[in-house]
Amino acid sequence: MPRPSVGKLLQVVAIGHGVIGAVQYRDTLAGMVRGGLVATVPERGDRAAAFWFMTAAPALWMGGRLLRSAEEHGDLAAQRATGATLLAVGALGAAAMPKGGFPALAGLGGVLLRRARRG
Repeated sequence: MPRPSVGKLLQVVAIGHGVIGAVQYRDTLAGMVRGGLVATVPERGDRAAAFWFMTAAPALWMGGRLLRSAEEHGDLAAQRATGATLLAVGALGAAAMPKGGFPALAGLGGVLLRRARRG
């Protein structure tokens, strides 16, 4: 049985992040859309939090897609770099925000590092 692609799993995390953000920030996002979207995000506050939460989803999805390519082509250096980054961001994020989803990133990073070291 083939191992699941960590890149695909990261893309699933990205989709989940976007769905959670759309639900959690629905009122704030709706206000931004009603405001015409352009120049509706200040540096701080609810709108800034919603914006940055939502921008993480496509960035995670893109990272997962690029990781899938690295997995498919056997690019172990890219897999190790991605694994180390996911592990570090996940661990630091979990320490700073224990109730967030950062442990998922740390877990994926650990799995990826283990796989990439084995070749």
